[in-house]
Amino acid sequence: MHWHHSAELSCAGTKKWGAGRTGRTAKRLFAGNGAKETAEKETNMKFGDYLRQKREELGLTQPEAAARAEIEQSYLSKLETGKSYPSEDIFTRLMTAYGIKVEELCRSVFSAELDKLREIREVRATLLARQKGEARLMRGWLIAGLVMIMVGAGMLGLAVSVPSNLATSYMYRSEGVIKDGESPMIYEFLAVGGPDSENKTLTDRIDYDFQEIDTFRGDTFIQKVDGGFRKYTFYNTREHSHPSAISWHYGLGTMFLFGGLACFYIARRWR
Repeated sequence: MHWHHSAELSCAGTKKWGAGRTGRTAKRLFAGNGAKETAEKETNMKFGDYLRQKREELGLTQPEAAARAEIEQSYLSKLETGKSYPSEDIFTRLMTAYGIKVEELCRSVFSAELDKLREIREVRATLLARQKGEARLMRGWLIAGLVMIMVGAGMLGLAVSVPSNLATSYMYRSEGVIKDGESPMIYEFLAVGGPDSENKTLTDRIDYDFQEIDTFRGDTFIQKVDGGFRKYTFYNTREHSHPSAISWHYGLGTMFLFGGLACFYIARRWR
């Protein structure tokens, strides 16, 4: 790559000055109106496209931009079309002529394109600084993921190690309401086919009620109700477990485990 800043370059710029003056004004107006649109397209560009966009944002023609950077127009054309890449000296001139910051360029241009500019000291230093920052961030995600997995596993292990509280429930059944003055054995009497004092059968009187309690109250117990009382008879038991005091560790531990895995995933995708 080489350049010439001789009288030949000055001559080439002068010849096109008059012809491009009118069109240049229109280009500047267009560039001003389209600056916001082009700014949105700055990311993930080729180096040549980035140069052309910045030149157009400044409202410069290729001859004007080449004269400002003190390089040949043909060479600038090759740079914008990706047929050539600048040396460190030319790169510095372009950055100065266009008012471009190297950090901005590195954020906007493809990584593959930046690899072709690694011989330029400023680009290399910026990329190394960015890589160090990304490495620190990735380590942060990995450490956070490791801590979250350790905490989550510890909480789940603690929750599993503490057994649930087992309890027994006692189940009682009442066939119906026993009226005041009736025998507590009235439903046993009705069950064998006998009528009550009002000539009602078991089918007429049956009205089941069930209770499940934590305390055994014997084979039968009496409970006062509206219209008389009920006799409850024990018929079954049921065992069930009550959550332990730290059962909430299951949910929180699982959340930490998934959070740690998510941190590992983010760190891998970042890399």
